[in-house]
Amino acid sequence: MKIDELWPQLEAARVAAASRRGASGWVLRQLRPQPACPLHAAIELSTGRRGLLLRIAPALVPPKRRWPVCRGLEVLAAREGAQILFGVALKESRHADVFTALAEDLARRITAAADANARIAALLGGLARWQKFLAARAEGLGVEAQRGLWAELHFLRTELVPLVGAESAVAVWQGPAGAAQDFLLANGAVEVKATSAKPPFVVLVSSERQLDSRGLSALFLRHYALDEREGAGESLPEAVTAARAAVAASGAAELFEDRLLAAGYLDAHATRYDGRGWRVREARDFAVRRGFPRLIERDLPSGVGSVHYSLALAACEPFAIPTATLRGALAAPTRNRRP
Repeated sequence: MKIDELWPQLEAARVAAASRRGASGWVLRQLRPQPACPLHAAIELSTGRRGLLLRIAPALVPPKRRWPVCRGLEVLAAREGAQILFGVALKESRHADVFTALAEDLARRITAAADANARIAALLGGLARWQKFLAARAEGLGVEAQRGLWAELHFLRTELVPLVGAESAVAVWQGPAGAAQDFLLANGAVEVKATSAKPPFVVLVSSERQLDSRGLSALFLRHYALDEREGAGESLPEAVTAARAAVAASGAAELFEDRLLAAGYLDAHATRYDGRGWRVREARDFAVRRGFPRLIERDLPSGVGSVHYSLALAACEPFAIPTATLRGALAAPTRNRRP
């Protein structure tokens, strides 16, 4: 049974238990029929807040310095007889949909762990991955971020999966993980930009490192000119579904979900994105090399950094390349380099 189906049962049990004087603690429902993995969905009797709790021995409770601090959540250790309920509880009920998604993700990781120590590590590690999301994107993605993620997913499934295979395509999708460029391959990096305005096209460059080719075999800029419509085209949730299908048979499905989370996407927010769709009107590629119009780290005065600027694609025309050239460069086998 999914966690979101358990909450009504737990709420009903809480109401029944609350009628008894002095009732305290948690109402628990074990999530998996595995006695060795005592992981529970929970609701606190006194407050009604939701939790995901793992029953462990007191000696296994990690020191508080290792507990992640997550917006809207509380990491806790509550005594239950001779054992401890260790886990996380929701503090703000308005984020109940996000908490359910978090709990499902953590439950998947925890139940796959081999022993008690590994389950605790999976819980803490999973919460650490959610920290950034909860700090910045609990309300969902803005329109510009939706458009950018749609374009990256489109490039991943229509260009990279056919070229290098699903597992490699997901592995090189490094933008959500904090890389300067969206895709980092051995043969070159690709930065993907998308606009829905009419020509002349202008793209936003988010840092002095984004178009810096130093240390890279090659650097390419892919630009999508998109038609953006309400109720037409492919929505972001549809793009996510298509990309999931493209990588499902590979060993990269879990990494893909991690990348989606890092990019700020949650299925719980899908209905917020359904109304807007995109269609590619034109895709163009550029080789970013010497002479390309850009600001990079070595060009900046001392003390200047974190630069954001606009780039008119009309100025990049001398660096335009056929898409076949980009595909050939990315698919080419890496040459063995002499030491």
